[in-house]
Parts: sequence; structure tokens; C-alpha cells
Amino acid sequence: MQAITYSQNTIVKDSNCDNKNYFVSFNYGYQMSGIKDEDFVSSNYTPLFNLNIGKWISPYFAFQIGYKGFYFNYIEDNIKHHYNYFYAEAVTNFNNVVYPNRINKNWNLLLHSGPGYFYNNVYGKANICLNIGIQNNYKLSNQIQANLDISSIIGWDIYQGNTDILPGISLGVTYLFNFD
Repeated sequence: MQAITYSQNTIVKDSNCDNKNYFVSFNYGYQMSGIKDEDFVSSNYTPLFNLNIGKWISPYFAFQIGYKGFYFNYIEDNIKHHYNYFYAEAVTNFNNVVYPNRINKNWNLLLHSGPGYFYNNVYGKANICLNIGIQNNYKLSNQIQANLDISSIIGWDIYQGNTDILPGISLGVTYLFNFD
């Protein structure tokens, strides 16, 4: 007598890319100009606004375009340095890359990076910069996620004539949707 074994495949849905989801995120937080010891003063912290839209192309990767603004302070002067930063990024779902068969997909760690167009309104000049960051996403419902993003705009001569950085931290909401 021969034993017959039946198996059943379980389909685990990914909270980030069910049916190739599109998404829009809005984040609000704080940023500062620089990362040196002298930059950690209260007058150097300013509001950070971040808006992006994107699309998951697989359980592992997405692309997004976004906007960051509106101004930063610089410890050398009392001017609000208004700026506009538009960027395009590749996003990697680190959790899915490292452990693709995990069952609990309510929490995701996203790594994102890409180039952008930075315009400093005070200088009246444009730069090509890099945005790089890490984001924690937590699923609140099938379409809504809460997120915490830590990222930086890195570039040459953003505000002081050499390598400059605008690190920021923000909380936000991501809404997932389909056009299908």
C-alpha cells in the first residue's frame, strides 16, 4: 500500500503590493541643516513637508516621485532658506528581500534612494542632489499604513559651498490604491 500526500499552497498577500498597488504618502516632521555637533541647536530645526506617489512593481521593489520642502535654517544667518526639492527614487522592501515567505506582513522596512532637483530660493540656484532614507511602515488597514521616515538630502553647495546635508525625520500616512 502506498501513501498519498496532498499539499496545499498558501498565498500570502503582501500589504505593500497586492495587485501591483499605487500609493501616495504624506509626511510631516522636522529637519536640520548639517550633522556636525554645532548644528544641534534648537534654532536649526525647521518643519519638513514630504509628499510622494509611486507604484509597487513587485513584492520587493517600487518607484516613487516626490517633493520635499519648504525651508531650512542655517546657523550662520537668520534667513529662512526656502527651497523646493523634487526627486525620483527606487524603493526596496527590505523585509521581503531578506525573508520573502514571512507570514506577518503588517510591518515593512523600506530603503529608498534616488536623485533629485534641489532649488535654493535664497541662492537662486539649482543643484542635483541625492535623497537617501529608511522608512518603517505599519499596516493599519488594507489601504492605509502609518510610517516613520528618516532621510537626508545630500548635495554639493546646497547652502555653504561644500558637501551639505539636510537630515530629517517625519511621521506620515500612506494610502494604497489600484487603477484596475
